[in-house]
Order: sequence, then C-alpha cells, then structure tokens
Amino acid sequence: MALPRFFIDAEQAAQQDAGKDLQAGSIFSFAAGSEVYHHAVKTLRLDAGKHVEIVLRDLWTTWLCEIEETKSDELVLKIVEEIPSPTYNFQIDLVLGFSKGDTNEKVVRQATELGVGRIIPVLFDRSISRPDKKRAMAKVERLRKIAVAAAQQSHRSDLPLVEELQSFDAALKFVSDEQPDLIFAAWEEESQRSLSEVIVETAMSGNAISHAVIVIGPEGGITAEEIKKLCDIGAHKVSLGATILRVDTAAVAAIALASDALRAISSFASGGKS
Repeated sequence: MALPRFFIDAEQAAQQDAGKDLQAGSIFSFAAGSEVYHHAVKTLRLDAGKHVEIVLRDLWTTWLCEIEETKSDELVLKIVEEIPSPTYNFQIDLVLGFSKGDTNEKVVRQATELGVGRIIPVLFDRSISRPDKKRAMAKVERLRKIAVAAAQQSHRSDLPLVEELQSFDAALKFVSDEQPDLIFAAWEEESQRSLSEVIVETAMSGNAISHAVIVIGPEGGITAEEIKKLCDIGAHKVSLGATILRVDTAAVAAIALASDALRAISSFASGGKS
C-alpha cells in the first residue's frame, strides 16, 4: 500500500533544521494547526514509528520520513532517505474551456493524476460560467488546492501550475509565446485526424516532441472562429472519436492518448530504455 504523501515548503523545512541542507537524520515538525498535522494525526491517525513521504516544493525532492513523535500540538518527523523521482522527457499542458458546475474541479483532479504540467482555464465564446474577478480568483484558488490533493494522492513529485482564468485571446498569446512543439485542439467537427496520428506523423518526420498543449473547449464546444485562431498559431484539429464527449471525459481521453503516444515514441527512440 502506498504511503501518505504531503507537499511542504522547502524553505520551511530547512529553517526548522537550523538552516542546514536536508539529509537523512534531519528533524522537522508541523504544528497542530497545519494541514499535514491534521491529515496525518487526526484523519489517518498515524503515530510514532509510521512512515510518510514528503515532497519539498520548488526543489521537488521527495523524502521518506519516519514519525518520531505525535503530540497534542506537534508532529515530529525524521528523514530516513531520499526517494528517486520519476522523470519524463516531455510535458503536456492543458487549455481548459471554463465550464459550469464541478466540471473544472473534475478535470483538474484527473489531469493532475495523469501528470499534466500546466492547466490554463479559459473563457471561450460558449463558456456558460463567467464569474466576476473576485469569484474567478476564488475558483482558481480552489482548483489549486484540488491539484495539490490530487498530486499527493497520485504520488506525483511535482505540482501542475494552475494559471489564472484567462480570456481566449490572452490564452492564445500565452500558448504561442511558450512555443510548444505541438498544439492539439479537440473539435467535434473534425473526423479525419486523430491526436495519436498527429504525434506519430510528427515523430516520423524527425521532429522532437518535448512540449505539447491540448485544447479542450467548454460544454458548448469550440466555435469555428476560435478553431481558425487556434490553427493560425499552429494548432492541429483532432478527433477523439465518433461520439460527443463531456468536457471532463474529453480532457482525460486526450491527455491519456497523448501521454501514451509520447511515452511510446520516447521508449522507441531510446531503444526501449525509458
């Protein structure tokens, strides 16, 4: 059974150990009001001798830790050893059409589990939910908390960046400035080319793929004008199958297909060693 995993600030942990570099034997603690204390002691009821995993934000190093002591006001941990973190030679980002209800939360949770590097929530023409600035900030903050919880649950050693809610044109500029190797726009009116086919064709032409962006529209879909603007910055219109998918289903399907194809290509290029 996988051990509980928590994300903490590297600076906070280092300060507790008198400014020393963290290493096996380092001790640090969490106060009763902290999220780590509450989850480990109150929810999971872990006690001395049990093990947890800690990921240090920004440094993105992962440590196996043993619980030294659980007090009424403090959880004390000792580092046992560093845990190697998996590395991938590609990144997948998601442009997400902002949707109503809990769809955005579902997508962020599942995209995080699938390893997405960045999530960009965007207001498309057909986005029904259009919160004002204050509510948009609150919604994005909640999405970031969901990403942390999903990363811990799925044992990621990093966190996806969840950007602020953006207009469609602002997102276009953002993606264009990033200069990804491939941009996919999942569109229900495209019936010829699949996402996997585009990846294979690109790889066969000798072009490296280290950064891909997937665009998923809101519940109303992407308009023809928006598709044209996406194509103008180099996006490929792709089909995810013959049926019309919900936003959360489309996002998961596209990320999984792209990730699987990119891993296969990476493995083939390295002689099956990746």
